[in-house]
Amino acid sequence: MSEKLNFVNDYIADFMSSNFPEFSRFKIKMNEDALYFHNNTNGYKHEIFVGLGELTYPDHKIVNGGFHCWVGVNFVENLLMELISKHDLHLNQLHPTIWFNEFTIPNFSPIWDSFKQFKDYDLATNKEILDKLCDHYKEIINQHFIPFWGKYSNIQYINDEIINKVDQMKLGDYFGVGDLHFKKLIIMRICKNQNYESYKEWLLNTYAKEEKEMKNSKEWNSEYNLFKELIEILETQY
Repeated sequence: MSEKLNFVNDYIADFMSSNFPEFSRFKIKMNEDALYFHNNTNGYKHEIFVGLGELTYPDHKIVNGGFHCWVGVNFVENLLMELISKHDLHLNQLHPTIWFNEFTIPNFSPIWDSFKQFKDYDLATNKEILDKLCDHYKEIINQHFIPFWGKYSNIQYINDEIINKVDQMKLGDYFGVGDLHFKKLIIMRICKNQNYESYKEWLLNTYAKEEKEMKNSKEWNSEYNLFKELIEILETQY
């Protein structure tokens, strides 16, 4: 990490610590320089990514790069991450259950666009702009992120209002892709969703149809074995 990027990272981290002491910074292996913050509240993890970038041409400039925000249902994510690690699957290191985006809140675009005012400034050499960016994050967190976390930190609400009402082909807009079907299956089982059995059978049939073509794929077999173990855990323990 460059000295300039390190300065901006530490400045924003100190600001978050002072204004939102319930949040702590965490790092992920794929990008240890990135700014991630989270807290745990009643079984739900609230997380923020502060996007920063270092432009090397024409000069080294630290610029704002937007944000990500999500809520993780700890039970869902912890169970899934344990199985992903056990079966050596290469899926997301982050643990979002529901994303903060244009599908989960009605006014996402103006919130996202509001950060464009900072895009042309070098945050490492413009302290006034860096302070304004920090204050803007504080405003967005209070006005938008916190209500979002409050709304979606409820596994029954996710089951009732997303899984039961959103078309299967569009669920990735809410949950992300990759491990969507595993997350959906866990939530349906925990919430005693009446469609759990039919969804499980649909997944079993899907794997059965793929098996002849994919049986030599290490990644596919890892995913299939994870799926079978997940079903066993859900149906013997929950």
